[in-house]
Amino acid sequence: MFKLKLRRQILEKYPEVDFDILTPPDGKMGDYSTNLAFVLAKEEKQNPKEIARNIIEDFKKDEGLSVYIDKVEEHNGFINFYLNQDYLKSVLVDVLEKGEKFGNSEIGKGIKINLEFVSANPTGPLVVVAARASSYGDVLGNVLKKVGYQISKEYYINDVGVQVGKLAQSIKLRIKEIKGEKVEFGEGLYQGEYIKEIAQEFIDKNISEELIQSEAIKTMVGQAKQTMDSLGVFFDEWFSESKLHESGEVKKVLADLESGGFTIDEDGAKWLKMNNEQKATAVGGAPLKAGAVLVKSDGSATYLLNDIAYTKNKLERGFTSAINIWGADHHGDVIRLKTGVSALGYDPDRLEILLHQMVTLKEGDQLLRMSKRKGHFVLLGDLIREVGKDAVRFFFLTRDLDTHMEFDVELAKRQSKENPVFYIQYAFARLNSVFEKCKNQNIEIKTGVENLKLIKEDEELRLLKNLSKFPEVLEDISDNYQVHHLAQYALGLASDFHKFYEKHHIIQEDNPELQSARLLLSKGVHIVLKICLRVMGISAPERM
Repeated sequence: MFKLKLRRQILEKYPEVDFDILTPPDGKMGDYSTNLAFVLAKEEKQNPKEIARNIIEDFKKDEGLSVYIDKVEEHNGFINFYLNQDYLKSVLVDVLEKGEKFGNSEIGKGIKINLEFVSANPTGPLVVVAARASSYGDVLGNVLKKVGYQISKEYYINDVGVQVGKLAQSIKLRIKEIKGEKVEFGEGLYQGEYIKEIAQEFIDKNISEELIQSEAIKTMVGQAKQTMDSLGVFFDEWFSESKLHESGEVKKVLADLESGGFTIDEDGAKWLKMNNEQKATAVGGAPLKAGAVLVKSDGSATYLLNDIAYTKNKLERGFTSAINIWGADHHGDVIRLKTGVSALGYDPDRLEILLHQMVTLKEGDQLLRMSKRKGHFVLLGDLIREVGKDAVRFFFLTRDLDTHMEFDVELAKRQSKENPVFYIQYAFARLNSVFEKCKNQNIEIKTGVENLKLIKEDEELRLLKNLSKFPEVLEDISDNYQVHHLAQYALGLASDFHKFYEKHHIIQEDNPELQSARLLLSKGVHIVLKICLRVMGISAPERM
């Protein structure tokens, strides 16, 4: 809407300038503000106030912007814009006409993106930290689809390597233990209660020893699918790492890297050649003598080699780009993978890797820590059953990926306005109650907009401004991937509706024109709240 229009207008005149368009902290300072004058003043060594006043004169002559704003002013070097009511009311008309398609756009131009997230090793049930990647990834995909991208959501199954071997070994030991043998678990084996359950199930099914690993992987992947289903996350593809080995893709990638001169043999292992800058960036991993290990001294492929082959597979499947969502502990792997992808001749910018910080679960004053191998962990499925999928999804959408997060179990269960997801859903239910009352009293919600001129109260105008910002929120997220802004937007819209509802009567027996205007405004808020809830994967209750 206006923000998008303003950005394009500025870029046409100042294509090389890096500026921001902000929301002023005080509504008296306008609805939007830009620091453009400060940026230009720094380049031209002039007073930002003087530059701002000159820019404002240009804006006033711009007919493309004049339909949106009442006035534009300079304040301490910032350029502040005040939206006019006619424009805001036209946004409401647009919402009512487009319905749940409001906010749709063709920004993505049909570009195909592979979005991979969660992808936890199939060595145990999904734990709480997986909820962060799953909630974020699912909603990012939904936003990108709404603005015109073709998105394929993908879960990568690491069913090859040391860890799945340890899973099989752990189950075999538990089977022996159940049968009465004395066993001892070595370092790094899995000892959770789920291992005992799988072992007993395999005894009951008479699973032969040579099939234990493959059957264990099937069991763990099946459980992961059930957990994701219960969270409302549905993947378009569950891709097995073993396919890359069976098809020969891993060997082919290694051969291509070798023939291109991108490998070094050292200490009995095969390394990816990296320059000093790349080595310095890849912190936190093994000592980088030659680069990063592709093949260990025992001849087995590393995660890096497999991931390079997997990324090539994605790009060869016709995806313009790939987005991976990883835990922050994989920070050092980002440059390694991008280096390998570049060595194969692909533009490394076609791969984006987003890192999320860890999660702490809080119950009362107690912080719960998790360790999959020792069996001390909180299952995601258990958390969903305790607080519900809506709370799980929303709470993990409220923070930037780059921040550590503390999940408050007691708050998530609370049925009050302190619980943000309850507060949003309650606003939606309140709107439904208004429409139900209209139905019971045979009040028709007229689609005509001639009475919108009666919308003038501060709380009403605040709602209109919120509606106008929704397409901007979606476009911004599609550009910067800051999904938590959608959760913040939905909470803000719900909060402003509650304030409006508690201060003003919607049903007006003695003023049908005002009633019509407020019902149309309520219908617009209802539409946008419903879109927000749907995109976030959260239920929209008819009543509460």
